Amino acid sequence: MTTVPELKRKTCTYSFHREPLTSLIELSNLVNDELRCFTFQDYQLAPTLEEYSILMNVPIRYQVPFIDVPKEVDFRVVARALYLSIKEVSDNWKSSGDVVGLPLKYLVRMAKEEAKKGNWEAFNAQLAIMIYGIVLFPSMPNFVDFAAITIFLGGNLVPTLLADTYYAIHSRHGKGGAIRCCLPLLLRWFLSLLPTSGPFVDTQSTRKWTQRIMSLTSYDIKWKAYRLNVRSVIMSCGEFHNVPLIGTKGCINYNPVFSLRQLGFVMNGRPLDAEIAESVYFEKRSDPARLEQVGRA
Repeated sequence: MTTVPELKRKTCTYSFHREPLTSLIELSNLVNDELRCFTFQDYQLAPTLEEYSILMNVPIRYQVPFIDVPKEVDFRVVARALYLSIKEVSDNWKSSGDVVGLPLKYLVRMAKEEAKKGNWEAFNAQLAIMIYGIVLFPSMPNFVDFAAITIFLGGNLVPTLLADTYYAIHSRHGKGGAIRCCLPLLLRWFLSLLPTSGPFVDTQSTRKWTQRIMSLTSYDIKWKAYRLNVRSVIMSCGEFHNVPLIGTKGCINYNPVFSLRQLGFVMNGRPLDAEIAESVYFEKRSDPARLEQVGRA
């Protein structure tokens, strides 16, 4: 976080809060791999494009979402978006593991300099790209990779955020290891559906989080949390009967039919097998042809 000695007119202040993200490790154990949802006593929950859009206050653009990073970096485009010179970007463009991008240390230094000068447009752009690379699309520690920068430039981040959520949870389930996606957003989505009063809240100091969650029934969930904001739901895409998603690492489908109740709609009857079948799940670099097919859809 940048500290400015003297607050001036139009100065923005930012604060970050650490959520109890460890609870998500326990939540991931409730994932049904085949159905792409969290399964509880008598109900299922699954994050949707519409919910992520509302939580982020970012619309889903009707354009082709992020598919993959370009084969070559256009330093002019990156420099223009971040209010930096082409030379500064090219000189500080580094590799970290199997990705390339900009070190966080460099971006923090540049943002501090812009804040001291009062160049708030430049500061906000540089702060935004750091949030993209460290919080929304984490890859390597203290590093903003090319994928995060590409998504920032494209301006259609919601589909990629949801894709990374499903792909990370599905890849990790039963295998251990870290869930590499935007965990604060996933936690915020889950908490938004939980009751805010009654036994669930009253027992928070006497019962474990998992015990309180597993005791909930469908009558306790806040099903209509987003009803006033959602008028239509993306149910399928192209030739797919469900919704394929392209993330930073892989592709995976999700099944919106299980989430209709969350959005204030009624699910009439049993879902069709095609609506809940696994249509897409693969690492992007393992199947370029399939990736192109999903991108066309």
